[in-house]
Amino acid sequence: MQSIASKLSKEAAVSLLKDPGLVPLSCLVAACDALTGGACFVWEIDTTLDELEDENSLPSAEARDRLLAGIACLANPAHLWEAGAFMAVAQTINGSLAVPEIWEPLSPAQITYAINELNYLNSLYNNVSTIEPLYGEDPKIYMAGCLFDHGFPECPEELSLCADQLERFYDKSVELSELVGNPVTKRKLDEVTSYVKSMVSIRAKKMSLLKTDPSS
Repeated sequence: MQSIASKLSKEAAVSLLKDPGLVPLSCLVAACDALTGGACFVWEIDTTLDELEDENSLPSAEARDRLLAGIACLANPAHLWEAGAFMAVAQTINGSLAVPEIWEPLSPAQITYAINELNYLNSLYNNVSTIEPLYGEDPKIYMAGCLFDHGFPECPEELSLCADQLERFYDKSVELSELVGNPVTKRKLDEVTSYVKSMVSIRAKKMSLLKTDPSS
């Protein structure tokens, strides 16, 4: 992992960290990276938050949750093998304070966007286009369970990594081909695509403000 602070605007980072709206996790991490010159990746949490406060750039509680989750995902990617860690990260990515003690199924759209956001974060800092092959069985079972709980007989394209796990949730007597092709399933898949596209668009706009060369 390598800091990208040299490619980012410190002034824009201050504005982004103080933005009262929903700022994507990866954008918050990049902004903190820019403001601290990459030191946030080696500092203790309290030191990072104290520095942000000194710079009058301390984010809201929800944004702090996302920021610290993003830094943690890079330092110790427990979300790749622990279902509870993945659930908590997915919660905060989608704008809620993470409550790891309470297990709850997130929507397929939220799960799909979480995967997309984590891929993007790692593309920034680890120069990889996807981390999906690194997910273990437990997070995949959780993802599949969320899909099943919301009546999805098939995975959205970006959740194909848990296709095998989802298939095991359905009784063998159920003819999945009848569910996959029906209009309700298509509408649900379209809603997932719409949500993810909307969030990716927000991320692109925020990141363009941060980058000193928006074309990069």
